[in-house]
Amino acid sequence: MPWRRTLMVALLMVVGFLVVYPLFMLVYGSFRGGGPGTEAPLSLAGYVKAYTTPATYNVLWNTIWLAAVRTVITMLLAVFLAWVVTRTDTPWRGGLEVLVWIVFVLPLLPVVVSWTLLAGPRGFLNQALTSVFPFSNPPLNIYSYGGIIWVSVIFWASIIFILITPAFKGMDASLEESSRMAGASGLTTIRRITVPVLLPAILGATMLAFIRFLESFEVELFLGYSARIYVYTTRIWLLLGLAPADYPQAMALSTIFLVIVFILIYVQWRLLGQKQFTTVTGRGFAARVTPLGKWKWVTFGLIIAYFVLAAVLPLLTLVLGSFMRIWGVWVADPLTTKHWVATFQDPRFLPSLRNSMYVGVGSATLGMIIYSLFSYIIMRTQLPGKRSLDFLSWLPWGVPGLVLALGFLWAYVGGLPVLSVLFGTIWLLMLVMIVARLPLGVRVMNGSMVQLGKDLEESSRVLGASWLYTFRRVVAPLLSPAFVSTWIILFLISVRDLVTVVFLYTPPSRLISITLLEHWIGGEYERATVVGLMMSVIILAVALLARWLGSKQELPVA
Repeated sequence: MPWRRTLMVALLMVVGFLVVYPLFMLVYGSFRGGGPGTEAPLSLAGYVKAYTTPATYNVLWNTIWLAAVRTVITMLLAVFLAWVVTRTDTPWRGGLEVLVWIVFVLPLLPVVVSWTLLAGPRGFLNQALTSVFPFSNPPLNIYSYGGIIWVSVIFWASIIFILITPAFKGMDASLEESSRMAGASGLTTIRRITVPVLLPAILGATMLAFIRFLESFEVELFLGYSARIYVYTTRIWLLLGLAPADYPQAMALSTIFLVIVFILIYVQWRLLGQKQFTTVTGRGFAARVTPLGKWKWVTFGLIIAYFVLAAVLPLLTLVLGSFMRIWGVWVADPLTTKHWVATFQDPRFLPSLRNSMYVGVGSATLGMIIYSLFSYIIMRTQLPGKRSLDFLSWLPWGVPGLVLALGFLWAYVGGLPVLSVLFGTIWLLMLVMIVARLPLGVRVMNGSMVQLGKDLEESSRVLGASWLYTFRRVVAPLLSPAFVSTWIILFLISVRDLVTVVFLYTPPSRLISITLLEHWIGGEYERATVVGLMMSVIILAVALLARWLGSKQELPVA
C-alpha cells in the first residue's frame, strides 16, 4: 500500500538523519583544517599530523593492552560470580545476586572518586597501612595502570555478570551430571562440559567487554591524566580540551578509532553468528546446582568481599570524604558540613541536577516510544525496508560515546545552519542520548515483542479495531513490563552519563556528571565527593524502587 511505503521512507529518512548524518559530518570534519563552524579548506593535514606523531602509537598501544588485560580479568571474575550464584549451593544465592546487581546500578564516576580517596597518596588505605607496617612510601597508588585496571574490573564485572547470568541459569545440569557419572572430576567437567556449552555467551561478552574497554573514558581521565597515562579517548579529549584546540588531529584520530571499532564488531558477528546470551536446551531440562561442601562458605565470603570492595567501601568513603575538612587529610576537628553547604549554595549544582532529571526522563520517555515503534515495525510487520531500519537501529552500537559526541558537535555546529540553535541545549543532549541507546532499546523490545503471539492482534482486527486501537489496547499493555523496565535502565544510564555529552553542553545545560567533572578538574575534591554521593543516592533509590515494583527482566548494557 502506498501509505506504508511512504511511512517507511519517512522513518528511514528520520533515522538516517539522526544516526548517519552525525557520522558523515565526523568524517567530513576530519578533512577540514579548522573546527566546526569555521571556514577552512579540505586537507589531509590532520591525518598526517596524527599519524606522524610518536605519541599516537604510544597511546594506541596503551589502549590495546589495557583493554586486553582488563577484559581477561573482568571475564574471569564475572564468570566466577555467575557460576557461584547460579550453579552452586552457596548460601543465600538470591541475595548475593541482588548484591552484584547493586554494584551494576552504581554510577561509575562516584566510584572512581571514592577510590582516589581510598588509595591515593593521602588515601585512607595508605594511611592505615603505613601506620601498621614500616612502609617508606605509600604502598598503594590508584593513579597508575594498576589503579585503572582495578577500578575498571570491579565495575565491569557486575555488567558482564548481568549479561552472562541468563546463560548460566539456562544450562541443562544433566550434562554435567552425566560427566560425573562417567567418572570425570569436577575440574574436568567444568573444562570439557560447562565451558564449551557456555562458550557462545562467554565469547560474546568478552568481545563486548574488549570493545567497551577500548572506548573507556571516565576511569582513564580521572586516574590516568595526573599520571600522564593516556589512551585514545583521553588523547582526543586533551586535543580538544586544551587551548588552542587541535580539531584536525582529534577528528582524524576519532575517524580511525571509529573504523577500528566497526571492524571489531564485524569480526564479533562473523565469529559468533550473532548469538544471543542465552542457552537453548532440549527435553529433560534440569537446573540442579553443584554441591560445594565446606567450600560453599568460601564462595559466599568471596562474593560478600566483592560487594564490600565494589559498593560498600566506596559509598562509605564518599560519605566520610564529603564531611572531611581537607580532602584526605586528618587534622584536629577533621569533620565539617561546610562542603555540603557550599555545594547546595553553588549556582551550578541544583540547575545541573534538575537538567539531569529533565534529560533522563525526556530521553528515556521519548526514546522508549521510538524504540517500541521501531521494534513493532521490525518484528510484527512486513513493511518494505524494515531490514534497513533494523540495520540503522544497530549502527550506534559501534560508535564510541566520545566519537558520537564529536559527530553531533560537527553536525549541529559545523553542519546545517538551522541546526545550530540546538547546540548547548538540553534538547540536543536528549537527542544524542536517544541515538546512543537506540540499539539497546530496540534490542530489548525485540526480545519482548517476539514473545507475543499474533492471535490477540488478529482477533482485535477481525472485530473491526484499527491498528492504532489494537496497539494501544492490546499490544501496549502486554509490553508495559518490558517498557517500564527498559525506561528505568535508560533513565539511570542517562543520569550518570558523561562521555556522550562532554563536548555538547554549555553552562545553562550542564548536567550533574559535568558538575562533578568540573569540581574534580578544579581541585575541589570535597565538593566532588558530595556531588558523587548525591548521584549515587539518586540512582540507587530509583533502581531499588524499580526492583521493589517488580522489574525483574534481564537487560543488556549499552
